[in-house]
Amino acid sequence: MDILRKPKERIAHWLLKRKQRKVQRGKTVSNFDTAERVGVIFSLEEETSFDLTNQFLNYLAGKKIKVYALGYIPQKEIPSRIAPNSKINLFTRKDLNWYYMPVHPIVQQFIKQDFDILIDLSKQSLVPLKFVNNLSRARFKVGLESNNGRDYDMMIRIGPDQGLQYFIEQIKHYVSQINKPQ
Repeated sequence: MDILRKPKERIAHWLLKRKQRKVQRGKTVSNFDTAERVGVIFSLEEETSFDLTNQFLNYLAGKKIKVYALGYIPQKEIPSRIAPNSKINLFTRKDLNWYYMPVHPIVQQFIKQDFDILIDLSKQSLVPLKFVNNLSRARFKVGLESNNGRDYDMMIRIGPDQGLQYFIEQIKHYVSQINKPQ
């Protein structure tokens, strides 16, 4: 167990708050019919999350949306079971600085993208993905309900026993319904 983890996380949250104040973004509610560019961030902590994320990305691409995906692997290396994919960029624990901020150029480029919607598929609050989400200038952010109600513009609540597949189904349903013409 890393005894420095808690102090490093406190420093990370403090730095994130300072950096987040400088982020300017225009908030606009979009659905899957009006969005042109969607960013998806996720964590590969579970075996099935890569396949479920891939299926979700295919769903979005089928709606003629430009999709950009960024996955975090909380290990030092990308596991051999994960096949390289042109749709998904991955970063690992070795791509983080001392206080868990992602420093890989791919991550920095993703943060600077101008997304209509940013969807966070992670089920846990992970500091590296929190940096990506909170520093993104995306106009509409969707994610799992959290204690901090400022991370997302739309939060979805699911039960602790409901998995990623259910969460994705809820995202598909609710994001498709908002801002829909009568």
